[in-house]
Amino acid sequence: MGYKYRKQYKNLSTGESALRQAQFQVIFTLVAIMSTESPIISMDCKKKERLANLYRAGKCYAQAPIQVYDRAANRHDYAHLATGKVIPHGIYDWQRNQAYISIGTSHETAGFITDNLLWWWTEFGIHHYPQAQTILILCDAGGANNYRHHIFKKQLLDLAATTGMDFVICHYPPYASKHNPIEHRVFPHLHRAMQGVVFSTYALVQELMEKTATATGLRVMVRINDHYYPTGIRTDPKEVDFQRIQTHPAVPQLSYRICA
Repeated sequence: MGYKYRKQYKNLSTGESALRQAQFQVIFTLVAIMSTESPIISMDCKKKERLANLYRAGKCYAQAPIQVYDRAANRHDYAHLATGKVIPHGIYDWQRNQAYISIGTSHETAGFITDNLLWWWTEFGIHHYPQAQTILILCDAGGANNYRHHIFKKQLLDLAATTGMDFVICHYPPYASKHNPIEHRVFPHLHRAMQGVVFSTYALVQELMEKTATATGLRVMVRINDHYYPTGIRTDPKEVDFQRIQTHPAVPQLSYRICA
């Protein structure tokens, strides 16, 4: 009678941005132009977890039954059971098919993101792309890298001055974050490598993430960033050097260049 065992697919959008078509055209064009000489990275923050003996979906190999608290993980009512936060922020190098994960322990902030970018560039990027003068960064429109936040732009301006690199930022339009490459090229594989395992220590989380691999050659490098990043910091627009920010004429809100 047409019945079939089926799973749910997240294909229905909750809305659509008026800038969607124009911004995707900008992204496609920039990727085609810059891929020959400049690094193209995609970044995002994976689902936050708790360091605790809490239930996590999935199965894993174990020599004995795994006992956890009889409460669902990540419920705010049971935060007192956790001993720490796991905030995985990822940077995916599109050309090299390599991911760089920073495991934060405090908060996801603009400072946390730019520190992770600096770590990637000084430890890996500068060696892989010694001739590069510009980096194309693909990211979502919300979160700590929200295109409306002045603090994110100020942090990027400081980072550009430190590294001497220009950053071309392209935010995916609202309701289109699933098209961010890191979402389907890295995060599903990280999830599979960690499913069913109780997060007891940061070292265990790091070990599990570093084991992530695919048949296409994905490699994952992981570090633990235990620096404390305070929240609630406000940035006055006067602190932002807008003369060093060049916006795209068609989609100035979502595409812009941060000049060193």
